Amino acid sequence: MPRFARRSLEGIEYVHVTTHGIAEEYIYEKTEEKKEIRKLILENQKKFNINVIAHCIMDNHFHLIIKFKETKDLSNYMHQINTSYAIYYNKRHNRQGYVYKGRFHSQIIKNENYLRNAIIYIHNNPVKAKICNKANEYEFSSYLNFWKDQKDNDMNIFNSKSQYKEMHDMDDTNEEYILDFERISEEETKEILIKYLNREHITIEELQKDKQKLYEFCNICKTQYKISNRDLEKVIKVSREKIRRILMKSVPKTYVPFGTE
Repeated sequence: MPRFARRSLEGIEYVHVTTHGIAEEYIYEKTEEKKEIRKLILENQKKFNINVIAHCIMDNHFHLIIKFKETKDLSNYMHQINTSYAIYYNKRHNRQGYVYKGRFHSQIIKNENYLRNAIIYIHNNPVKAKICNKANEYEFSSYLNFWKDQKDNDMNIFNSKSQYKEMHDMDDTNEEYILDFERISEEETKEILIKYLNREHITIEELQKDKQKLYEFCNICKTQYKISNRDLEKVIKVSREKIRRILMKSVPKTYVPFGTE
């Protein structure tokens, strides 16, 4: 993976923002709905003096990376697009009430390396969700336009177009980038491990040697709980490289996800 200096972004505020539909409802499920929220996201930038660096719209949430100067501009911008979309969505579905699950979540991006990984993270959301195989296949993200836009804005976050593509295509390029509000503790990971071992009637030593069960457990941890390879390595004492290879090469058998037994 290419290495970059962790250059400070002090004096320039970047934030990763995400919002979710109430009760995880698919509020952007239809193509027309994705087009509407994207239109609101892009059209309201100048009005509130913010710049949307990257975006990705999924069925029940969206991700934005925003450059801004004043916190109030960011808050007013998010209020505007969420309010406008809620009116549109309620009218479209002949419903009333809340559309969003509380306020938007935000995470400050502190350096350029973090910013780069955040961009890859949101562009690869559809890949992680198995909607497509590559980030460039998904219509409702900024992946295809980002390279041109970064040059127009003199951002130079990626050194070349080939590097931009390569870093998105590498399965674990942004492995360690997880939103703070999505991250679970090491103790919680251990509880998930114990639950799995008890369900399968195996020991951790047996898990370490059984490629199929190791795939099964790691896949559960990553898809259901967004646990990174680094955090898995600490708990199950299997190297990150081995976990990465297992997840890339193993073919899953059918298994019962946690909570559905």
